[in-house]
Amino acid sequence: MTRKLITRISNELGNQLFMYASTFAIAKKLDRKLLIDNETSFKSKKNISKYGLDNFTISSDIADKNDKFLGIMGYMKRKLLKKLDYFLNNKNFYVEAKDKNKITKYNEDIFHIKLSNKAFFEGYFESEKYFIDIKDQILNEFEFINANQYKKTPYFEKINQNNTVSICLRQNRFIEGKGNNNTQNKEKSNIFRDEQINYINKSINYLKEKIDNPTFYLWSNDLDNIDMSMFNSQIVKIHHNSETILDVDKRSLDLFLISQCSHHIVIPSSFNWWGAWLCKKNNKIICRPAENLFSTFKINNLDFWPNDWIKIS
Repeated sequence: MTRKLITRISNELGNQLFMYASTFAIAKKLDRKLLIDNETSFKSKKNISKYGLDNFTISSDIADKNDKFLGIMGYMKRKLLKKLDYFLNNKNFYVEAKDKNKITKYNEDIFHIKLSNKAFFEGYFESEKYFIDIKDQILNEFEFINANQYKKTPYFEKINQNNTVSICLRQNRFIEGKGNNNTQNKEKSNIFRDEQINYINKSINYLKEKIDNPTFYLWSNDLDNIDMSMFNSQIVKIHHNSETILDVDKRSLDLFLISQCSHHIVIPSSFNWWGAWLCKKNNKIICRPAENLFSTFKINNLDFWPNDWIKIS
């Protein structure tokens, strides 16, 4: 009987890439067939995200309907099975461990747990430590299906010049979602925005000392409300016209373009993380923020940042 590992994909595209890459590597090490549950999370009433791994050349198959937990009956079945799992020696579920502060980390124990022949995995697994030893395979899994179409966009040739630098800025971080748009969360979002810009400016100064004539390109979820005078260098905003994104997944297009830059200034964002990680340019420099740089936001995985990325304090 083929032993299966079924990974529950959820949330935004950057999260999905971590979930897939990590469970792809885990399945290989456990000698299991990886299957993707691409529906259970995305068909829940609370979810507003969309499945996005179909933009890549991933080799794993989609799980059968019987191996998903769809609808109210599926929800109840999953809830019951997870409770019963506590009493079993060979577990049907593996849920990423968190401490009391909901902090996770790379966990070697995952490879020593007794699992049933059909094991369901849930979690973010946001660390390259799970898959860095098969990096080339992951890069092959994450080739962009529509790369040729993306190359026709106006920014592609400019971004592929020497010493281009990608920058991402996350705005409105704490007011997103139902019921969150209040005065306190607006203030927290503004503080986080300003601290990101301060970090970005430090990174710009660092890169100007390391490379010749860098050109900076900015991606943001809210391009219209950015005070560009807050940056200490001229920066080009990536703003797609409606025709460019008419027939493409904008998330995948932006991730592709970020990955084409020579160097990267990465904020605490899984999407931004993957744009830099997928970059294949030689001698790339990737700046990332120190752990204590932001007062209102913390990374939830202690092993989120690769060791060779430059820490900016």
